[in-house]
Amino acid sequence: MRDGRHLRCVQNNPQGGHVLDYAPHPAIVLKMEDGTGLLLPIIVLEMPSVLLMAAVRNVQIARPTLYNVIIEMIDKMGYAVKLVRVTKREHEAYFAELYLTKLGNEAEFISFDLRPSDAINIAVRCKVPIQVNKSLAHTDGMRVIEPVKLAPLPASDGLLFSELDRPSGHPCIETKEFNILSNMFAAANEERFTDAAEWRDKLKQFRSKKKST
Repeated sequence: MRDGRHLRCVQNNPQGGHVLDYAPHPAIVLKMEDGTGLLLPIIVLEMPSVLLMAAVRNVQIARPTLYNVIIEMIDKMGYAVKLVRVTKREHEAYFAELYLTKLGNEAEFISFDLRPSDAINIAVRCKVPIQVNKSLAHTDGMRVIEPVKLAPLPASDGLLFSELDRPSGHPCIETKEFNILSNMFAAANEERFTDAAEWRDKLKQFRSKKKST
């Protein structure tokens, strides 16, 4: 999305605001399902990005994450997660809300302000809808003008991401980086800080080499 090598995009409403420009950084990209197909990229920190990938790919983490703790607290309070909504942007920061409904009485609900990265992580784990303020999507959304050309996939067997687990015959740089990150965070969660530091150094070397090439 940044350089157009894989996916060429333009801002949906150039008069509505400015395109946020960052150095390469993790992002969560939401695709609108209202028929517009708009993409809303949200720059996030590395940890929420890695934890979201782990949740999507069902990677087991040794200790409960912050999101697991929050979800358990919500259940103990007698509530359930209903949905999350990305509500607005102020300057370069997006805001989101987490909506909870009382178990046995959906008319009773409460909401909390959260960072979008945290709200989306919770939504994925609870399998609830992720909504975006319509005007925000229209103003900040990106429109695809030249999609990447992908080879047709064989019929799905119903398993999520089944095609992503099949080797293409080419080395996957992203997978190697993800594996290093997973090992680093797993070591930190298990308080093996020496191992975590070694994986951190490997990650720095890997990214430095990837940048130079």
